[in-house]
Amino acid sequence: MTIDEKIGIVRGTGQLGSVRRCGGDTTAVPRLGVPSICFNDGPAGVRLSKGVTGLPPGINAASTFSRRLMLARGKALGEEFWGKGIHVFLGPAMDIMRNPKAGRGWESFGPDPYLNGEGAFQTITGVQSVGVQACAKHLIANNQEHYRYNLSVNVNDRTLSEIYWYPFIRSIEAGVTSVMCAYNKFNNTSSCHNAALIGDNGLLRRNGFKGYVVSDWGATHDSASDNANAGLDMEQPGDFILIGGGVFSGLESAVNSGSVSADRLNQMVTRILASWYRLGQDSGYPPVNFDAQHPDGSGSLNLNVSVRSDAHTALVREIASASAVLLKNNRTTTTGTPDGATTRGLPLVAPRIKTMAVIGQDAKMPNPNCDDLNQCNDGTMSIGWGSGSNSLEFIIPPIDAITSFVGTSANITSSLSNDLIAGPAAAEGKDVAFVFVNAMSGEFVFDDVNGNQGDRNDLDLWYEGGSLVEAVAAANNNTIVIVHSVGPVYMSWSEHSNITGIIYAGAPGEQTGPSIVDVLYGNYNPSGRLPFSIADSEDDYGTTIVYDSPGSPEIDYTEKLLLDYRYMESKGIIPRFEFGFGLSYTTFAYSGLSILPSGTSQIITFTVTNTGAFAGAEKPQLYLGFPSSAGEPNKVLRGFDEVILDVGASSLVNMTLTQRDTRYIL
Repeated sequence: MTIDEKIGIVRGTGQLGSVRRCGGDTTAVPRLGVPSICFNDGPAGVRLSKGVTGLPPGINAASTFSRRLMLARGKALGEEFWGKGIHVFLGPAMDIMRNPKAGRGWESFGPDPYLNGEGAFQTITGVQSVGVQACAKHLIANNQEHYRYNLSVNVNDRTLSEIYWYPFIRSIEAGVTSVMCAYNKFNNTSSCHNAALIGDNGLLRRNGFKGYVVSDWGATHDSASDNANAGLDMEQPGDFILIGGGVFSGLESAVNSGSVSADRLNQMVTRILASWYRLGQDSGYPPVNFDAQHPDGSGSLNLNVSVRSDAHTALVREIASASAVLLKNNRTTTTGTPDGATTRGLPLVAPRIKTMAVIGQDAKMPNPNCDDLNQCNDGTMSIGWGSGSNSLEFIIPPIDAITSFVGTSANITSSLSNDLIAGPAAAEGKDVAFVFVNAMSGEFVFDDVNGNQGDRNDLDLWYEGGSLVEAVAAANNNTIVIVHSVGPVYMSWSEHSNITGIIYAGAPGEQTGPSIVDVLYGNYNPSGRLPFSIADSEDDYGTTIVYDSPGSPEIDYTEKLLLDYRYMESKGIIPRFEFGFGLSYTTFAYSGLSILPSGTSQIITFTVTNTGAFAGAEKPQLYLGFPSSAGEPNKVLRGFDEVILDVGASSLVNMTLTQRDTRYIL
């Protein structure tokens, strides 16, 4: 290859390049059969294109506590990216939710490193199983939006190893082909030229990573030699975009002058092309058939190829239902026993409901004319905003799904706003009142949404959602609250006697309406578990977002290993709803616990039995405690499973604690 051809492989064609069809790309080498390599968002579905599926984001995949669904979601993502001709899926995001207000926390799998690691492993395995490259991001400790372009995150080695690095270890074990370095500095060095992270003797390579490192868009600074010699293999988008970038414009000169060796350039190209060959993208891979610069589908470069399928739609609906967390269910029945028909609470019995109210702005169709980043919250909230968002083209809001399901069997009164007078008036005297409320966050680019610059300002429900819940509950003694949110929200109203059910539905993706109907009416027994704790005060989480700082802030992660439930356990804080919590319409019993050694591992075995009146899925979780001398949190998650059982059925469950699971660093 000529030096120009090599430079074209390691440098994007530019954010505003007229030939760019994807979120990022490289220059083709036609004489060698190497196409322009297409990179595209996002971690929850193809962005900037029509005819795609809007999947639930990582935080809802985490809520399923189901490796089966995490893997299936990854495969579906891969199939749609493949169908669009995209070579590199820019995901999964694996940024630990250090603080519950973090703007992009919903893109990843929550505050627990083990759960993040399993989500990452299954997603990557699924995506790459169909021949699409995954890109694990963002390396590393990319945990807030304010000052993300210039802050320094300062983390000690133990915290790095046990918290922020763990998902990347699992991504390497899954065979991930690429890793994206982050905007933030890490220990005062830019992540994209931080040799301690990405160099030949850095964290990635020491732990077996064989792929290539690509920059986040505009995350490069200083010189071409600084970045290339530190371990950066590819720069995207390739030009300067105000926040940074464009450093590889000087790469050819650096090679010619000897400040970057020819061997190093060859290594960069080899790593990129080896990943392309490894997944078979050199043979039978579809060409790019969309134009990210015209996401409305216009123009000759948009071939309007739909990659949707009935199977993907059904999967999105299942994940959305499986990730719904039943937080409260004060159920009464006709017989006073669990096998009687529901009179108050859940699941609803359709013939018994003759009148209902659907209340809240969150129940209605979102703004179809929002921008390409979904920076709006004026309807139902199915996903956050930013580059991790996805298509709302086929979204079905709750009001439409409820209306379709109910038909003429009940009289529906709606108040599709958060009006504190109209809402209670609609609810008064009805057999059941559904209140839909939400909270949203996203990536900070240059605009805010309702005054929130990516990171949430607080943990309140938006648009006086909490007041709406209280007002409706005062007017109706069978109030069911459905919360769509990107993370924890305050629920001071949860113990109100007229609130018979609370469902935390998170960010469920495009099938938000049908999936919540399935849960409300018992067609899907909720089995979701909280991937974070819901507490009554921001102080209960032990971390903060830095909102105001003179210049470039340095954030010292002084909480170390104590995030979310780990911090609360250490301080004796009892959250309103704890990490891993979730109810079911049925009940389960555990028996026959056994712990036996197997080489360097421990095998934990027990039996789970469905003792209730409904078929359902239990999500057993394994937590590990350490000696006090270890300096570890009181308990840490080290296993989970999905056990699907008919009424009266039992299943033997096996979990393995590996040597790594029990290891700690002093």
